[in-house]
Amino acid sequence: MLFFNIKTKLFLVLVLVSIVPIIVVSFSSYRSYTKLVNEQTSLVASTTINNSVKSIEDILQNIDRISITVQQQSSTATAYSTVSDELRKLRNTDNQYEIFITRAKLKLIFENILLGYNYINGIYLFTPDGKFISYGNGTDLMVDYLPLEDDWYKQTVSKKGDLFIGEVSTKPYIINASPSIGFSRALYDPNSNEFLGVFMLDCSMNIFAGLNRNPAPSISNIYLANENGKVLYDGSSGLAGEYLPEDLLHKALAMKGSQQQFNDSSSLTVIQAIPSNNWKVIANISVAKVYEQYGISQKLIIYVSVSCALIFLLLSLFLSNLITKPIIQLTKVMRKNKSQRFVTIEADKKRVDEIGILYHEFDKMMKDIDTHIRESYQNRILTMDSQMKALEAQINSHFLYNTLESINSIAEIEEVESIVVMTKALGDMFRYSIKTDSELVSAAEEIQHVDNYMAIQQIRYGDKITFIKQIDDSILHTKMLKLLLQPLVENAIYHGLENKRGKGSITIKGFMRDEMIYFEIYDDGVGMTPEQVTELKKLLSKPAEFSTIGQRFKQSIGIKNVQSRLAVYYGLEDGVTFRSEKNKGTSVIIAVPSNWEKR
Repeated sequence: MLFFNIKTKLFLVLVLVSIVPIIVVSFSSYRSYTKLVNEQTSLVASTTINNSVKSIEDILQNIDRISITVQQQSSTATAYSTVSDELRKLRNTDNQYEIFITRAKLKLIFENILLGYNYINGIYLFTPDGKFISYGNGTDLMVDYLPLEDDWYKQTVSKKGDLFIGEVSTKPYIINASPSIGFSRALYDPNSNEFLGVFMLDCSMNIFAGLNRNPAPSISNIYLANENGKVLYDGSSGLAGEYLPEDLLHKALAMKGSQQQFNDSSSLTVIQAIPSNNWKVIANISVAKVYEQYGISQKLIIYVSVSCALIFLLLSLFLSNLITKPIIQLTKVMRKNKSQRFVTIEADKKRVDEIGILYHEFDKMMKDIDTHIRESYQNRILTMDSQMKALEAQINSHFLYNTLESINSIAEIEEVESIVVMTKALGDMFRYSIKTDSELVSAAEEIQHVDNYMAIQQIRYGDKITFIKQIDDSILHTKMLKLLLQPLVENAIYHGLENKRGKGSITIKGFMRDEMIYFEIYDDGVGMTPEQVTELKKLLSKPAEFSTIGQRFKQSIGIKNVQSRLAVYYGLEDGVTFRSEKNKGTSVIIAVPSNWEKR
């Protein structure tokens, strides 16, 4: 991410800030919904099983109650004799008439039981010697049926009076038989505990009708199995009498405790043991089918999450592009400035945020840099032009200086004093002009240069011009740029005093104030008109003009030249000030720093 541009970084940050919460919320919602469905499914399964177990216990209690109380049942038809009494008589006789009478006596009792429970197919009594009495609801025993060697009979006798429950099957010894389940109990004389026979109820599968209250038959199934895993009842009516499917059989045999729940990827299985015997009620729910029915909510969560993610993705792309677009434009402009001329960028004045400020400041910075470079370039050209002028002056000055030395020698030989003074002063001026040790000289040297110039002019003008100096001694040793005062003195003579009638004076003052050295050159000459003053101020306000190094302009001498040199060297835009009145004179003031060192 370090090498990504700001647009990509911003896009990724927005995506993370928006998409991650959506993913977290969606995952949490999906997980919570799945957990809720599983909990509800488990609750439904447990509730269904508990209800089924209660129904089975009620059925078994009814069967147990019937089988226990039937042997103690009596009626007016039996002269208040019990079933046990009739079984005792039946065992001790072979008379068919007595058997018929006994059957008739018990008929009312058994008919009441048949009428009270619609799931009972038949009621059968078997004596130990092979006799039997049967009452059926459309069914009856085979005439020659002897149960003494049947497995169910032996197990019933072995129970010693406890209820025995057979398997679901079609009994071959019953006429018009259909799949049914038998409940049997050995009967004993309550007084002598003598074995009297076996009582059996043959019940249809309607006995388990109460188990068929499955709230979701399309996704689940209810099984009732014995201790061996053989199905006694199947909600789908397809496996009764057979063994449980392999996976359910394994779970049923492996369960511990009274209830256990098994969860896997495809199904939820809850197994409940019936306390009164070894039967087990098994509820098997298909989790896949549950999610098929309730999966629309899960799909809705996924669709909403994906839709929100796409919306935030597009919104992140739009926002990142909107925010970074002006910054990208600014970077393109900055790249152009590397190889082309300075390019500015228009800032939106209505935009007052950080980007608007960035645009405004960049535009201002580029304009300032452009101005600075132009000024620096111009100043460098001016400096080079000044150096060329100095070089030209140096060459000419050497020739003139040597010539003046020759003239001075001849004047001394001929004893012409004025020529000696002029040639010496002029020679000193040339020597000062061609001095190249440094651009800076002491104020005393600059004043001496003016003295030499005035010495020559006073020979020319005689007593017409009076030269006055008022220089503070404290500034004589300070450094300043050379050739600043003489051009101003020269201007005072040629533009102020030369056209004046009568005598005139030039006064030069030098003093220090606030770490600046001030020189004032004042003449009492003809002065300037207001128009001339305005024109000169306008000239001084313009930057120095040049087109080619070495090209000369009239304005490059005198006051304009001094002003340009002060601006180039010291950076003083107002280094020269002046005032002038017509017929009263002109005053020019220049200011230079007192402790300046060329950088």
